[in-house]
Amino acid sequence: MLLLIGPPLARQACAQGDYRNLDAGFPVRIEDAIVTERYALDLDLANIRFDALSAGRKRLQFEPELSYGIFPRTEMWVRATTYYRERQITPRKGIAGVGVGGMYQLTVETLHVPALALSSEIFVPTGPNALPASYSLKTALTKSFTAVRVHLNASIASYASWIPASNCLPLIQGSVCGPAEGVAALPPLDGPCAMAPVNANEFYPMPASLQSAPTTSNATAPPGSAGIVTHGHWLAGVGADKTLPLSSIVFVGDLFVEKFEGIGRTADWTTELGARKQLTPSVVVVGSVGRHFKGLNDSLFFVLGATLSRALQLFGGGE
Repeated sequence: MLLLIGPPLARQACAQGDYRNLDAGFPVRIEDAIVTERYALDLDLANIRFDALSAGRKRLQFEPELSYGIFPRTEMWVRATTYYRERQITPRKGIAGVGVGGMYQLTVETLHVPALALSSEIFVPTGPNALPASYSLKTALTKSFTAVRVHLNASIASYASWIPASNCLPLIQGSVCGPAEGVAALPPLDGPCAMAPVNANEFYPMPASLQSAPTTSNATAPPGSAGIVTHGHWLAGVGADKTLPLSSIVFVGDLFVEKFEGIGRTADWTTELGARKQLTPSVVVVGSVGRHFKGLNDSLFFVLGATLSRALQLFGGGE
């Protein structure tokens, strides 16, 4: 009887594994050590982030991304970051740059061995005053337990700044040079990773301690002269997720600390809560809320997005 009546009563399977694959910034910064499946094409076409910063500043960011499982345990991606700022900022909108990167999964998780992956990216700023490219290297580790999965991330990166002839440094928030001292700098804001500013005509007041070329720069300029300097950026964080497989949803939270070197800024601490939901076998929606709660320039931000997945075999068949 069960064999006869079972198939007509069965529901269509709507769950896939994509909702458990955590990508950086989609919905939270800390990601897992799992790559996009081989020959899977993921289109993040609705990745929107809104930042409510200090002093009434606002940012709206749209970052479409395309990732592809190009080889076994290997994915590559390309993304373009566009932004929209408050009315008094110039430029108010545009493309901050294009990032190209990849991730290789060194180990597949077993009962005793965690999943381990390495990733790297180059981010190339765009526009007439574009600065040199930024580079990043990240390691990610994932281990599953009975209740949750735990993820550890650590990364190092570079980002560039322009030092004009005046005692000011450029940053992307668009404030003007002034006589005030001790004003802390904002890091690059138009992206979830270490990125270079896109406009060399935007400055922030320079603290007295920075009125000479930063000693941590790879490229230095004499005090009072124009030049481009490259600073370091590092990040370390932990995240955990809980899966509800019958609902095709995963809840995730994280905590991370990051430091932008060379601009007189203390370490910044951020925490996030988010979720990923599988709507259909090919569509995943995400959402998160985050709070930068310790450091300078406290802020609140929200992320909404959707991913469309398709199978696309670009190369010959067989393994």
